[in-house]
Amino acid sequence: MKHVTVATRGSLLAVGQAEPLVRFLESKGYEVSWRKFSTSGDQWLQGPLDKESGGGFFTKELEDAMAAGAADLLIHSLKDVSLERPEGIVPVCIPKREDPADWLVMRPDAPEDLVIGTSAVRRERMLRAVFPKARFTWIRGNVPTRLQRVRDGLLRDEALHATMLAAAGLKRLGLGLEGLTVRPLSPTELPSAPGQGALLAEARADRPDLREVLSEMHDADTARCVTLERRVLAGIGGGCQQPLGALAELQPDGSLRLRAAYADESGVRRAEACGTDDRAILDTVLRGLGIACA
Repeated sequence: MKHVTVATRGSLLAVGQAEPLVRFLESKGYEVSWRKFSTSGDQWLQGPLDKESGGGFFTKELEDAMAAGAADLLIHSLKDVSLERPEGIVPVCIPKREDPADWLVMRPDAPEDLVIGTSAVRRERMLRAVFPKARFTWIRGNVPTRLQRVRDGLLRDEALHATMLAAAGLKRLGLGLEGLTVRPLSPTELPSAPGQGALLAEARADRPDLREVLSEMHDADTARCVTLERRVLAGIGGGCQQPLGALAELQPDGSLRLRAAYADESGVRRAEACGTDDRAILDTVLRGLGIACA
């Protein structure tokens, strides 16, 4: 029996979203052990993450374990993965994506001038146009913790009426939202973070067996979409904390539609394109965002 050590973040969501891949490996005769990590992003609870610090907030500890030989397979939320990947790590599969949307989860008694807790600069800047009377405050912690803060209506001794959460995480966790109101945000209002709702499995380069067996879990359509979204991120030269939304979706006629928005101090710039040539779609969107195409 072959053995594989799987590294993930230790949160309920990170473990839960990795479990289908683990169960699949076990069905193929693998003995699986877990390494669960508390990452830099998990430990930082004093304020929003710094968008200028680059990527790796939620992945570095996993990558270090892989480099040290303490793990064979990494399973990440793709939106947290930095663009530059360490040597010795190869992509294995991108499973079918869950709902990429953002949801506003709020108390039913929330006023029009509601207080929204979020630590994502993308969400805060873009939502100002959707909820012009809202006030924003930073919030950290895992999904159950954030939901409880909203139910309590209190954060750091001040009122809290709502928080922004990824629909994918809420659906994967299957948490009850009784007593709360959910307001889904459309891609026009708030394009998702690049790769949101998707997972990435990576393996050590000396474990080609993992790439072979997990190829059955790979979803080519999801991979095409999230690759294009991450190419928009690369185009602005930013890390995963940049105020960028980018969502690519396959259309019924086989074409691909890419919508993106970038929020800087001067406002929100939006662009979209649809077609069958991914490079042409990317170039159109980058030009629409005011970014020169290489």
